[in-house]
Amino acid sequence: MLLLPLYLDSVDANRTQIGAIMGSAAIGGLISRPAVGWALDSWGRKPTLVVGTVILSLGMGLIWFIQAPDAVPYAVRIVFGIGVGAAFTGYFTFAADIVPDERRTEGLALFGISGLVPLAINPIAARVGVSAADLRWFLPLMGVVILASLIPLLLVRERPMQKAQPPTLAAVLAAIKRPRLRPVWLATCTFAGIAKIFMVFATVAAEKRGVPIPADFWLTYAGGAVFVRAFGARLPDRVGPTRLVAPAIALDVTAAIILAYATTTSTLLIAGLLAGLGHGYCFPVLASLVVSRSPDALRGSALAMFTGLWEVTGLVLPPVFGLIADKTSDATMFMTAAAAAGAGMVAWLFAERRAQSA
Repeated sequence: MLLLPLYLDSVDANRTQIGAIMGSAAIGGLISRPAVGWALDSWGRKPTLVVGTVILSLGMGLIWFIQAPDAVPYAVRIVFGIGVGAAFTGYFTFAADIVPDERRTEGLALFGISGLVPLAINPIAARVGVSAADLRWFLPLMGVVILASLIPLLLVRERPMQKAQPPTLAAVLAAIKRPRLRPVWLATCTFAGIAKIFMVFATVAAEKRGVPIPADFWLTYAGGAVFVRAFGARLPDRVGPTRLVAPAIALDVTAAIILAYATTTSTLLIAGLLAGLGHGYCFPVLASLVVSRSPDALRGSALAMFTGLWEVTGLVLPPVFGLIADKTSDATMFMTAAAAAGAGMVAWLFAERRAQSA
């Protein structure tokens, strides 16, 4: 879906419209998140994932009907958001069930490689001649690939659900409002926010500046994230997961500053590498902290909150930063994102220190 902004650009959507269309997926994700959390904790991981995967594939297929920046792409993205919300939350909840507690961050980091490697599809598609206009059929084709994931999913064993009453809303709210989780929610919004800016605007900004293959950003992004997880997955559990949050966000801030002025393939690749290194550590560390700081019986609901914050930032920030780009420039937009993420990083440090001393 990181190629979709290029297709939207080809059908004459401006930066504000691209940000709003991409962000509208969060509407579907947010309205479905309570149901996803409840289903994971009471219905089961696999049934929730099956339904979510079917809806996600449908959302990809409906891209065929997008031909202008009208109401259609918004509706398509909402359907997509419902599906990806269930899949995103469900898979990481499933993984958290399987990995040993003492190696949770390592396990989630290694599992997350499966979601990073497909980022290479973006530059590969550009190199084999898939143009922006071709994405109208290429992305629905990827929806068929997603649907095929149900075959191996059915072969995975799910741990037996504990026989208990379905979680109440009061219990869920009490769990996610725990003081020790507050700094995690803050760091999640900061990291997810700058990551969403990269996902929506990195390629269209690079294309405007004449970079030959803008999607190459995702080649080094994926490479950096996979590298640190493949060879440094044990580091967070050894030094303490919280110690890596600020450095990871700092890498994303640096990447945004470089993107503000990137006009060549080499600078684009460097920005992608730094952003990928930050993503490689920040996401599994934050997911692990959510799991360790929430009750086991409400793990699905807590991770639904975690992934839901990605939807909130995806809904709010891309249209705002798209408007900044339209009114000023892409450079100003990326520098603003860097400043906001830097402020969030500092706020995380203070909030985490307070939570630790409480």
